[in-house]
Amino acid sequence: MFEILVNEDLTDMSEGELDKIFVAHEEGIKRFLGRIPLGCIYATFLAGLYVEMEKIVGRAAKGLIVNASKNRGKVAGMAIRKRYEKKYGKMDEDRVKMVARNMLTVWGKCFGWGKMNFKINDSEFILEVEDSLESTGFIKLKVKREQPACWMLLGYTWGLLEGLFNSKFVGDEVECRASGGSICRFVFRTE
Repeated sequence: MFEILVNEDLTDMSEGELDKIFVAHEEGIKRFLGRIPLGCIYATFLAGLYVEMEKIVGRAAKGLIVNASKNRGKVAGMAIRKRYEKKYGKMDEDRVKMVARNMLTVWGKCFGWGKMNFKINDSEFILEVEDSLESTGFIKLKVKREQPACWMLLGYTWGLLEGLFNSKFVGDEVECRASGGSICRFVFRTE
């Protein structure tokens, strides 16, 4: 599984093909990479959780969710980079970009986080997500957000990039369906 993740471009693979590679199905349990339990949740559950958290801690809710997600994404990115470099040697920038696209493709297709599209140039990593799980939850709840609300996806992607590139990034969700956009768009730049 790891060899496929780091050596093949997975972005054009179907959900079914990716699921066969990365998700083990047992009785009532799905495991990512055969060992990490996965759980499905309603989009409205996640959006409702954010709304309730904001009632308790106010605007700090975004920071808590983004930072926690960023930390987990960074751990994943660093682990992939370390394992790759132990086996194959230094991970060049093109490989890092491919692995980042692959991880987010798996998140989108196997975990149901939305259809991921990428634009990568020398200074930016742009992620566009159609039907993001987070924004869809707010839309279904009829909760109009003033600001972009895909906090978990923002944080996880940000941390993943920092871990894979072994570099500091700045990131932001610049457009979100939950706040009236046509798509959820994230922009990440190296510091």
